[in-house]
Amino acid sequence: MRVIIKNSTMKPLRPVLTFFFFSAIVCLVASCSSSTHDNKCFPCPLAVTAPPNLTFRVVDKTTGADLFFGAAAKYDTSRLKVHHIVNGQPDTAFLHIDAANQKFNVRITANHEVDTVTMNIADKPQDILLFKRKTSSGCCSSTYLSSVTFNGVIVYQQGTNPDVVAVLEK
Repeated sequence: MRVIIKNSTMKPLRPVLTFFFFSAIVCLVASCSSSTHDNKCFPCPLAVTAPPNLTFRVVDKTTGADLFFGAAAKYDTSRLKVHHIVNGQPDTAFLHIDAANQKFNVRITANHEVDTVTMNIADKPQDILLFKRKTSSGCCSSTYLSSVTFNGVIVYQQGTNPDVVAVLEK
């Protein structure tokens, strides 16, 4: 006995299979609504984060003259000392002297939400820089420098132009 199935008997099944196929796709898409999708985070790309740092110049409070660069400089750059305070003890703060552009850059290895850096210029009283960091929320959160204060005055705030050099008055 031989059974032959003709194409005419398969034609009624195609619309049924097509209906089930599209219904499955619609159900899959509907189950991925925005409320459930927001709670899922995909792998985050690797992001290079710069350590907290501040580019600055130091000027005389009354005259505005640069204390370290130019013909009227009062101090040699070797007279500027910076330390990162870690667990109450002075530690390394990386000071870069850019003589060509007449500015300094101090960089630290962040340890806390607020890191303290001391700055000493020759015989002048010690100054305090506070590097404040925040962590963004949501997927792929990151930590960023939110502000820097110099003796209680904000000299850098996140969102301002990072190329602007802070002017520290002494």
